[in-house]
Amino acid sequence: MGKGTLYLVATPIGNPKDITSRACEILASADLVLCEDTRITGMLLSYYDIKANLLSYHEHNMASRHPQIIERLEAGESIALVSDAGTPLLSDPGDRLVKLALELGFKIRVIPGASAALTGLLASGLDTTRFVFEGFLPAKGKERRTRIAELVDEKRTVILYEAPHRLKRTLADLNEEVSLQGRRLSIGRELTKDYEEYLYLTLREAIEYYNKMTPRGEFVLLLEGKAEFDARRPQDIISKSEQASLDELITERLARGLRLRQIAKEVSELTGLPPNDIYERALQLKGIKAGPPRLDGKDGDG
Repeated sequence: MGKGTLYLVATPIGNPKDITSRACEILASADLVLCEDTRITGMLLSYYDIKANLLSYHEHNMASRHPQIIERLEAGESIALVSDAGTPLLSDPGDRLVKLALELGFKIRVIPGASAALTGLLASGLDTTRFVFEGFLPAKGKERRTRIAELVDEKRTVILYEAPHRLKRTLADLNEEVSLQGRRLSIGRELTKDYEEYLYLTLREAIEYYNKMTPRGEFVLLLEGKAEFDARRPQDIISKSEQASLDELITERLARGLRLRQIAKEVSELTGLPPNDIYERALQLKGIKAGPPRLDGKDGDG
């Protein structure tokens, strides 16, 4: 008899319809389904009329479960691992089991599907080309302070998970880092559920918002990375006085009838700001709806 297979099966993060047909097939055919809470997984399987042999597997009992799981894999059984919601192993137990299974020569098969981290990222409006998943921050102490301090210089978009009773504290702790206070923050709440909500704020604005609102539901936080923050358009990040000075330089040249390309070039040389950003601001001041800047001689600015 050949060795068994460990399947890592993604389940919906809210809406039960967000499951693949392949996931249903694996869960229906598996000899054993490992799950964090048998009641939660049981409700999902009942929704699809799937009958399965469920066994609890979570951070408090996983070490004691491993001998039984390995024995069943040795007997050639197929075992599926799920989390309460989303893709297993992402801030959920299972990584040690996968390592152990690989060390012993068992096959690992991933059945992809829903992920709260990626769902939140796609709707964040932040950089999706480079990102880092931090999951839940350490609960307290030096490890938590160190992890937050590291986020200051993180160039990529940062994905965090948070529970409602800890959200305010996490926002406050992040805000203690002055360099993070102006960062954009997308907050996804109860993703794919009836009360799904996205908020697009700065870190400071998020604190003000939740001083008036009670956090409810599970949260995904998307924090703007340093690279995107530093590269933002000047009107987004410079001070009011600097903005007024920049606008004065542009307006004076507009009054002289200079072409937008020439204005962008001159003001860029004076301020050190990117010419594309100057061009876009000049369009706004001229009263033209800003579109993708073009400095290739085809802007049609008269």
